[in-house]
Amino acid sequence: MDTRSGLLSEQETAVKHLLRQAVKRHRPSRAYSVIVRHGTETDANREFASDREGDAVAWFLGALPIFVIIHVICVKIGAI
Repeated sequence: MDTRSGLLSEQETAVKHLLRQAVKRHRPSRAYSVIVRHGTETDANREFASDREGDAVAWFLGALPIFVIIHVICVKIGAI
């Protein structure tokens, strides 16, 4: 604001206009957010379930030989 004449500069007018537009934008209230009940959530502890143990062992035993072969090839060609 120009202290002598009391008039706003063009930049100050533009900033005030942008601030008014930002205030007018609709923001959803957090008070009305959707609440998910525990019965409808996925199980957060599913990785500790007993039925997943066999699947993890199968993946480990299947992938281990592949990585060992890749390691041996890399050692033979001198990459490691």
